[in-house]
Amino acid sequence: MQRIYRFRLELSPEQCLGYYQGIIQYVLVQAESGERVQLRAENFRAFITHNGLSGSFELTTTEQGKFIALKKIN
Repeated sequence: MQRIYRFRLELSPEQCLGYYQGIIQYVLVQAESGERVQLRAENFRAFITHNGLSGSFELTTTEQGKFIALKKIN
């Protein structure tokens, strides 16, 4: 069975730069359910623009918390 987490994330271009420099490896988000979820920053690479990272996302994991997919939902 899979688990779904929905959350909103806003990161400035400067904050995203930390990922590219290797300073930031993980992002901690709070899902709409109130749960906190940590995932690798590299999972957001496809969603980063020159304006940073902004949007609502849906994370799918296994019951054990293993990453399956991340998609932008707005």
